[in-house]
Amino acid sequence: MSDYAEFAPDPRVVVGGYIEADPDFAPEPPASVDEETFKGAMRSLAAGVVMVVAQRGERLWGLTISACCSISASPPQVLISLADDASCREAILDTRRFGLSVLRDDQKHLAELGAVPGGPKYVDAFCDDAGSGRRTTMIAGALVHLDCSVARVFEVSDHTILIGNVEAVVSPQR
Repeated sequence: MSDYAEFAPDPRVVVGGYIEADPDFAPEPPASVDEETFKGAMRSLAAGVVMVVAQRGERLWGLTISACCSISASPPQVLISLADDASCREAILDTRRFGLSVLRDDQKHLAELGAVPGGPKYVDAFCDDAGSGRRTTMIAGALVHLDCSVARVFEVSDHTILIGNVEAVVSPQR
Protein backbone atom coordinates (compact mmCIF):
# COMPACT_ATOMS: atom_id res chain seq x y z
CA MET A 1 0.00 0.00 0.00
CA SER A 2 1.24 3.50 -0.84
CA ASP A 3 2.13 6.15 1.74
CA TYR A 4 -0.34 8.39 -0.09
CA ALA A 5 -3.38 6.12 0.10
CA GLU A 6 -5.17 8.60 2.34
CA PHE A 7 -4.29 11.61 0.15
CA ALA A 8 -7.37 13.34 -1.24
CA PRO A 9 -6.58 16.68 -2.92
CA ASP A 10 -9.08 19.48 -2.71
CA PRO A 11 -10.99 19.35 -6.05
CA ARG A 12 -10.94 23.17 -6.21
CA VAL A 13 -7.18 23.09 -6.79
CA VAL A 14 -7.04 20.19 -9.25
CA VAL A 15 -7.63 21.29 -12.82
CA GLY A 16 -7.22 19.01 -15.82
CA GLY A 17 -4.91 16.65 -13.94
CA TYR A 18 -2.69 19.45 -12.62
CA ILE A 19 -2.63 20.72 -9.07
CA GLU A 20 -2.96 24.49 -9.12
CA ALA A 21 -1.42 26.79 -6.54
CA ASP A 22 -3.44 27.17 -3.37
CA PRO A 23 -5.51 30.36 -3.88
CA ASP A 24 -4.79 31.39 -0.28
CA PHE A 25 -1.12 31.80 -1.21
CA ALA A 26 -1.64 33.70 -4.50
CA PRO A 27 0.66 36.72 -4.82
CA GLU A 28 -0.81 40.18 -4.53
CA PRO A 29 -1.37 41.85 -7.89
CA PRO A 30 1.26 44.50 -8.60
CA ALA A 31 0.42 48.11 -7.85
CA SER A 32 -0.97 49.82 -10.91
CA VAL A 33 1.20 52.36 -12.70
CA ASP A 34 -0.31 55.38 -14.42
CA GLU A 35 -0.53 54.69 -18.19
CA GLU A 36 1.24 57.92 -19.22
CA THR A 37 4.03 57.34 -16.70
CA PHE A 38 4.53 53.84 -18.09
CA LYS A 39 4.56 55.12 -21.71
CA GLY A 40 7.11 57.78 -20.76
CA ALA A 41 9.37 55.19 -19.19
CA MET A 42 9.15 52.92 -22.23
CA ARG A 43 10.02 55.81 -24.59
CA SER A 44 13.46 55.91 -22.98
CA LEU A 45 14.16 52.28 -23.94
CA ALA A 46 16.57 52.39 -26.86
CA ALA A 47 15.74 50.17 -29.82
CA GLY A 48 15.82 50.16 -33.60
CA VAL A 49 13.00 51.94 -35.37
CA VAL A 50 10.85 49.52 -37.32
CA MET A 51 7.99 50.17 -39.70
CA VAL A 52 5.53 47.35 -40.22
CA VAL A 53 4.04 47.38 -43.73
CA ALA A 54 0.89 45.57 -44.84
CA GLN A 55 -1.20 45.67 -47.98
CA ARG A 56 -4.96 46.03 -47.98
CA GLY A 57 -6.58 46.33 -51.37
CA GLU A 58 -4.37 48.53 -53.51
CA ARG A 59 -2.96 50.56 -50.59
CA LEU A 60 0.12 50.02 -48.48
CA TRP A 61 -0.30 50.73 -44.79
CA GLY A 62 2.65 51.51 -42.55
CA LEU A 63 3.02 51.89 -38.83
CA THR A 64 6.08 52.71 -36.75
CA ILE A 65 6.36 50.19 -33.92
CA SER A 66 8.66 49.78 -30.97
CA ALA A 67 7.48 46.33 -29.89
CA CYS A 68 9.44 44.12 -32.26
CA CYS A 69 11.97 41.43 -31.44
CA SER A 70 13.42 38.20 -32.73
CA ILE A 71 12.25 35.11 -30.88
CA SER A 72 13.89 32.27 -32.77
CA ALA A 73 16.65 31.73 -35.32
CA SER A 74 15.62 28.19 -36.17
CA PRO A 75 13.06 28.65 -37.56
CA PRO A 76 13.52 32.40 -38.00
CA GLN A 77 10.63 34.12 -36.22
CA VAL A 78 9.82 37.59 -34.95
CA LEU A 79 7.28 38.97 -32.51
CA ILE A 80 5.41 42.24 -32.97
CA SER A 81 2.75 43.87 -30.83
CA LEU A 82 0.02 46.07 -32.29
CA ALA A 83 -2.65 48.04 -30.46
CA ASP A 84 -6.11 46.72 -31.23
CA ASP A 85 -6.89 50.00 -33.02
CA ALA A 86 -3.61 50.09 -35.00
CA SER A 87 -4.16 51.23 -38.57
CA CYS A 88 -2.58 48.19 -40.24
CA ARG A 89 -3.79 45.50 -37.80
CA GLU A 90 -6.80 44.43 -39.87
CA ALA A 91 -4.75 44.34 -43.08
CA ILE A 92 -2.26 41.98 -41.43
CA LEU A 93 -4.95 39.76 -39.95
CA ASP A 94 -6.81 39.62 -43.31
CA THR A 95 -3.76 38.85 -45.49
CA ARG A 96 -1.75 36.93 -42.86
CA ARG A 97 1.36 38.78 -44.12
CA PHE A 98 3.47 41.72 -43.04
CA GLY A 99 6.83 43.25 -43.76
CA LEU A 100 9.24 44.77 -41.26
CA SER A 101 11.55 47.48 -42.53
CA VAL A 102 14.27 48.67 -40.14
CA LEU A 103 14.64 52.38 -40.81
CA ARG A 104 17.89 54.32 -41.12
CA ASP A 105 18.59 57.35 -38.96
CA ASP A 106 17.98 59.69 -41.93
CA GLN A 107 14.42 58.30 -42.26
CA LYS A 108 13.24 60.02 -39.07
CA HIS A 109 10.51 61.88 -40.99
CA LEU A 110 9.03 58.56 -42.09
CA ALA A 111 9.23 57.12 -38.57
CA GLU A 112 7.37 60.19 -37.28
CA LEU A 113 4.70 59.84 -39.99
CA GLY A 114 4.13 56.21 -39.00
CA ALA A 115 3.91 57.13 -35.32
CA VAL A 116 1.11 59.73 -35.58
CA PRO A 117 -1.85 58.42 -33.56
CA GLY A 118 -5.09 57.52 -35.34
CA GLY A 119 -6.11 57.20 -38.95
CA PRO A 120 -4.61 55.23 -41.80
CA LYS A 121 -0.97 55.78 -42.64
CA TYR A 122 -0.47 55.15 -46.32
CA VAL A 123 3.17 54.61 -47.26
CA ASP A 124 2.88 53.82 -50.98
CA ALA A 125 5.15 56.76 -51.91
CA PHE A 126 7.95 55.49 -49.65
CA CYS A 127 8.04 51.86 -50.79
CA ASP A 128 9.92 49.70 -53.27
CA ASP A 129 7.89 47.21 -55.26
CA ALA A 130 7.96 43.63 -54.05
CA GLY A 131 10.75 41.68 -55.66
CA SER A 132 13.85 39.65 -54.88
CA GLY A 133 11.69 36.71 -53.80
CA ARG A 134 9.72 38.66 -51.20
CA ARG A 135 5.95 38.91 -51.00
CA THR A 136 5.66 42.12 -48.97
CA THR A 137 6.71 45.58 -49.99
CA MET A 138 9.62 47.23 -48.21
CA ILE A 139 10.33 50.83 -47.29
CA ALA A 140 12.80 52.19 -49.87
CA GLY A 141 16.28 52.62 -48.44
CA ALA A 142 15.61 50.62 -45.25
CA LEU A 143 18.61 49.03 -43.52
CA VAL A 144 17.00 45.62 -43.81
CA HIS A 145 13.56 44.21 -44.58
CA LEU A 146 11.94 41.03 -43.27
CA ASP A 147 9.16 39.42 -45.28
CA CYS A 148 6.87 37.60 -42.82
CA SER A 149 3.81 35.39 -42.71
CA VAL A 150 1.66 35.22 -39.59
CA ALA A 151 2.28 32.03 -37.63
CA ARG A 152 0.37 32.78 -34.40
CA VAL A 153 -1.93 35.48 -33.05
CA PHE A 154 -2.53 36.24 -29.37
CA GLU A 155 -4.98 38.77 -27.98
CA VAL A 156 -3.49 40.32 -24.84
CA SER A 157 -5.23 43.22 -23.05
CA ASP A 158 -5.67 45.96 -25.67
CA HIS A 159 -3.01 44.58 -28.03
CA THR A 160 -2.57 41.83 -30.59
CA ILE A 161 0.69 39.90 -30.40
CA LEU A 162 1.77 38.42 -33.72
CA ILE A 163 4.42 35.77 -34.24
CA GLY A 164 5.76 35.95 -37.78
CA ASN A 165 7.70 33.38 -39.78
CA VAL A 166 10.50 35.21 -41.58
CA GLU A 167 10.40 33.98 -45.18
CA ALA A 168 12.93 36.38 -46.75
CA VAL A 169 15.50 38.93 -45.62
CA VAL A 170 16.51 41.78 -47.92
CA SER A 171 19.64 43.80 -47.15
CA PRO A 172 19.83 46.50 -49.83
CA GLN A 173 23.28 47.32 -51.21
CA ARG A 174 24.51 50.85 -50.50
